[in-house]
Amino acid sequence: MSSWYGADRTKRRNIGLCFKVECNVMAVKFTGCGMGDAKRKKMLGASVVRRNELSRRFEQLGIDISTPGFYDDPGFLTEERRDRRFLEAYAEWVIHRERLPEYDAHVRDVLGKLAPIISARMDRHQWFGSCIAVTGMLTRMLDRLEVWNTVMRGSVAIKTVDGASRHFAIVDEDEGRGVETGHYWLIAPPFDIVDLTLYHQRWRAGDEAFQALAPKVVLAERTEVVKARADDVIAPALLRSGTDAEMQRALSDQKRFGAVFPARKLGLERLELRYVASGSTAPDVPLERVNLEARAGVPAIQIWNEDVAPAFGIR
Repeated sequence: MSSWYGADRTKRRNIGLCFKVECNVMAVKFTGCGMGDAKRKKMLGASVVRRNELSRRFEQLGIDISTPGFYDDPGFLTEERRDRRFLEAYAEWVIHRERLPEYDAHVRDVLGKLAPIISARMDRHQWFGSCIAVTGMLTRMLDRLEVWNTVMRGSVAIKTVDGASRHFAIVDEDEGRGVETGHYWLIAPPFDIVDLTLYHQRWRAGDEAFQALAPKVVLAERTEVVKARADDVIAPALLRSGTDAEMQRALSDQKRFGAVFPARKLGLERLELRYVASGSTAPDVPLERVNLEARAGVPAIQIWNEDVAPAFGIR
């Protein structure tokens, strides 16, 4: 992926892991199988505990947590300068905050309208390889539409029923300045995965069949939690033993981060997608400045003004 949130390759927040990205979709809405009642109750209990811990920490820091995007709060920014992992607290809050059925319905409605708008723009402008810009645009728009969300960066593996695979891995060869490894997507509960850029990745020559299978919109609920593997996060050309030890050497923080934000799998009709997050991030600039120079596509605010605001009746 080669497009940045801001106009001048503004340094993004909480950068700890390096990676390279390229981004595609047909719309896919996925609702996985539920878990057992006992396990669900245990997880809900742990979520309540973590929610209360986060709430107390934000309150002690004087951070207003009433609206999405509060990582721009001055108190949050101050603490983030002190604690380089503090943005993860925002991501955890998005996941663990209490939700009502009415709110979940609101999220489904908003993304059901917004995702096709963004996807259509990507088709119209042939907007390939711009995961960062498009994800930055999407997260800022969702904040305005009162949908809690957080951006994940990591790896996605695409596997077909015949065993073939393609990888946008966070550990990959360096292609030079302005090109990152890996992939970006969002978590916007009840959706575990919101991905509008997989089809529009920078696919290599010869990958046309894989691209044709990749969905243009992934809105996935209740996905399966899986254990991250070395071949999920390390490009095949660089993979050696394929052991957990190799993954640990390549990504020293993966085990810790994955315990908080686990890897997830969803199965579609003809392929399987495995998403492994290795870090959380957020745009440093407001919507008005996302993709402002429009090296690819158009400025985010143009899409908001021309497409999104009219669709949602916003003046």
